[in-house]
Amino acid sequence: MRRSLALALYLLAARRRDSGPAPDRPPRPEGRLLWFHLGENAGPGRLAQLAERLRRDRSDIRLLLTGDDVPATKGFPKGTLADSTPPERLPALRGFLDHWRPDVAVLAGSSLPPALITATGRRGIPLLLVDTRLTQQSLRPWRWRRGMAASLLSRFRRILVQDPETADRLTRLGGRHAPVEIAGRIEETTEPLGANEAERAALAELLDTRPVWFVVACPEAEEDAVIAAHTQAMRLAHRMLLIIAPADPGRIGALADRMRREGWEVAERARDQEPEPNVQAFVTDGETELGLWYRLAPVTFMGGTLNAGGPCRNPFEPAALGSAILHGPHPGPYPDAYARLTEAQAARLVETPAALAEAVGELIAPDKAAMLAHNAWAASSGGAEVAERVVQVILDTLEAGPAGAVT
Repeated sequence: MRRSLALALYLLAARRRDSGPAPDRPPRPEGRLLWFHLGENAGPGRLAQLAERLRRDRSDIRLLLTGDDVPATKGFPKGTLADSTPPERLPALRGFLDHWRPDVAVLAGSSLPPALITATGRRGIPLLLVDTRLTQQSLRPWRWRRGMAASLLSRFRRILVQDPETADRLTRLGGRHAPVEIAGRIEETTEPLGANEAERAALAELLDTRPVWFVVACPEAEEDAVIAAHTQAMRLAHRMLLIIAPADPGRIGALADRMRREGWEVAERARDQEPEPNVQAFVTDGETELGLWYRLAPVTFMGGTLNAGGPCRNPFEPAALGSAILHGPHPGPYPDAYARLTEAQAARLVETPAALAEAVGELIAPDKAAMLAHNAWAASSGGAEVAERVVQVILDTLEAGPAGAVT
């Protein structure tokens, strides 16, 4: 264990600070408890998916989530507990650890809170640092405290970083014996949505070689743009089929009636109608079968992204099922997902309704849609591989049991 005078002085001050009264906390659940701490630059969405994968493999594990404020547990497995991060004061940390008694502590992000790490290590609780990216700027505070940084890093059983640059910086801080590994970035993806395979096969046979595009979660404000794009696409491919899922299920009948009044041949899923060869637009009935439409449509437009404030869905839903992605300039709650897909050349931005019409027309060509779809699938599956690796490290650490207490 690396010794550090700077760390000893820090902990001496942390021991003397008044931590105030202990907060009210819910009871600790029975069984094994994993503690996830959201540090600086940690992605809650990515960590939530990691937690879901853990619970999928080990349903008996209980989860505790901490952050600077009491973090939201949305997206985390049902029953996940949340608490605010105790202050960097040893009495407060002792009370926190006495109450929760975690079996493993998983720190995500780039923070290295000295008292928290030290107090946890002194209990023999295994420490992991995951999904870490350290820039030159975030390295700057440690420039004159390399001994402290090295001592803290030596207390982790394993350190999983996003990129080689971070591995190099942490190795220079912690020494060549620091347990640093390059795992990649834990990306926010989605599990592939399911579909009835018999129904998919039957619809695929019915559609035959027709070009198809799908509009998911289409708000009423974007219906004009979608219909105009479909009009343009049918001038280039008269057999083109639009599958459309309104954002508001209450719009299903009204949208179908509107398109009929405008001269379209329309079928409705809710009425058990089929996309027969003469049907030009097929209106679906809600969210329950999105996995089916993503599989059938080589191209998906993400509704709610043309206009700000619209309802949006995660673009990794179609990406995971090999559908090329079109989207507007407003990503809603998924800016990181769209940025990653754009970087991977897996999605195409359309700024205006006219640009949407042009893009749909271009992606009628199977080779162009296939290139986007392949890149989207690769981006989605790559993130899943990293998450699986980190999950296995956490489970291996849990099974290995407590570490020796670290002073």
